[in-house]
Amino acid sequence: MKKSSKEKEFLDREEISEMIESAIRRHNRRSTIISSVLGWILIGGYSFGLFQAVQNV
Repeated sequence: MKKSSKEKEFLDREEISEMIESAIRRHNRRSTIISSVLGWILIGGYSFGLFQAVQNV
């Protein structure tokens, strides 16, 4: 028997909680990687400018 398009499939609270936790973990992992890359770029730029300023003095 085929389901009609009006019937909806419901999710349990546990499934929803698991999906949310998975999304939060994925977001935290990606944001940590992006923050560390941006941090290294900024530290590199700062140190390069500092060395240039010290070298010119």
